[in-house]
Amino acid sequence: MEITSWLLDVYPLHDRMILWVRTDKGGLTFQPVLGMHESVAEIDFSSMYPTVMVRHNISAETILCPCCPVSKVPEAGYNICEKREGLVPRTLRPILERRKIFKSRMKNSQGAEKELYSRRQTALKWLLVVCFGYLGYRNARFGRIEAHEAVTAYGREKLLRAKEISEAHGFRVLHALTDALWITKAGMTRPQVLDLCAAIERDTAAPIELEGIYKWVVFLPSKVKKNFPVANRYFGAFEDGKLKARGLAFRRDDTPPLVKEAQQKMLNLLSTCGNSREYRERTLEVREVLQGYLTRLHTGDLKKEELLVAKSVRQKGSEYKVDNLTALALRQLEDAGIEIHPGEKVHYLIKDSGAKNKEERIRAFPLLSADGFYDEEKYRDLLLNAAEEVIGKSGSDFMDTPKRTP
Repeated sequence: MEITSWLLDVYPLHDRMILWVRTDKGGLTFQPVLGMHESVAEIDFSSMYPTVMVRHNISAETILCPCCPVSKVPEAGYNICEKREGLVPRTLRPILERRKIFKSRMKNSQGAEKELYSRRQTALKWLLVVCFGYLGYRNARFGRIEAHEAVTAYGREKLLRAKEISEAHGFRVLHALTDALWITKAGMTRPQVLDLCAAIERDTAAPIELEGIYKWVVFLPSKVKKNFPVANRYFGAFEDGKLKARGLAFRRDDTPPLVKEAQQKMLNLLSTCGNSREYRERTLEVREVLQGYLTRLHTGDLKKEELLVAKSVRQKGSEYKVDNLTALALRQLEDAGIEIHPGEKVHYLIKDSGAKNKEERIRAFPLLSADGFYDEEKYRDLLLNAAEEVIGKSGSDFMDTPKRTP
C-alpha cells in the first residue's frame, strides 16, 4: 500500500498501522450456515459500490480534501469534500440511472427484447465493476487507495445494517457476502421480503432487490476442512426451477467437458425437487447419471476432446520452476513449434498422472496420439468428486448436516 504524504504528516507510525488495520478490509463476509435450507430469500444491493461512490461523493480529488475537515467514512474517519461533486461520481451517475432503466424494461419485456435489455444492463454492470477496481489501482489517473478503502468501508456498514434490520424483522441471516444476504423465516412470503428490502433501502440509501426465493439452497464446506464453511461454495434452485451455483466443478474453467456435462445433468435433476425429502429421493437418479458417465469412461465411448483440461498460462514453459501438468503441456507445444503467450490457455489430456516419465503424464492438444489411452482412474475421481459436491458421499449428507446457530 502506498503511504500518502497526508498520512505521513498527520499520523505517527503506530497510528498509521492501526488505521490500515481498520480500513484495509475489503467486503464484509459472514460464514454461511452449512447444509441444506428450505425457503430462503436472497436479497442483493444493486451496484452497491458504484452507488456508494455516487451517493457519498467518493473520488480521488474529493477524499481527504483540505476544505472539508469533517470525518465521514466509517471506521477510517476520512473526510470527503462537501463543496463540489467529484469526477468519478459525476461520471457514474448517468450510468447507474441508465442501468436502472434497462433492468426495469427487462423485467417488463419478453423474448428477444428481454434478452436485449439483459445484455445492455449486464454490459453496464461490468463497466461499473471496473470503475470500482480502477479506483484502487496504484497507477490509476483518477484513483486513490483511500477512496477505494472508503467505498468498502461504506459497503461493510450498509451490509451490517441490512443484517441488523433483517433480524429486527424476524428473519434469520444464513449467509452474507459483500452485497448480498441469504435470509429465511418461518412462513416467509414474497411481500414480507419486499417490505424488508424497502426498509433496508430507506435506512441505507442504497437500492436493494430480491434476487429470488430458493426452494432450497445448500452451503458447502471447504474442500480441505469438511466442517469449515466457505463463502463462495453453494448451489440452490429458485421457485421457478432456475439453478444458481458458485464454486462447483461445472463452473470452473479447468474442469473437463465430460465432468461439466455430468454435474450439470445431476443439478438439472435436483432442480425439480421442491424440498429436502424430494431431494433425498432423487439422489438415486443422480447416482444413475454418475454410473452412466463412469461406464462411458470405462468403455471409451467418448471423444478425447471431452476429457481435455484447460489451464491458463502465466509464463513461458522454460520459466516454470515446477514440472506441473501445465508446464509439461506448454513445453510439448513449444517443442512442436506452437507458441503460447501468457494469458492464453493450454489444453491437455491426462494420460498417466503417475508415470515416472513426466512427459508421459499428459499429452497437449492438438498433439493427441491415436492410441486412445487416458488415465481412467484420474477422470473417475473427477466424476466422483463432482457427484459428491451435489449429493455428498452418502446421498443425504446435506440434510444431516448439523445447523450452526450464527
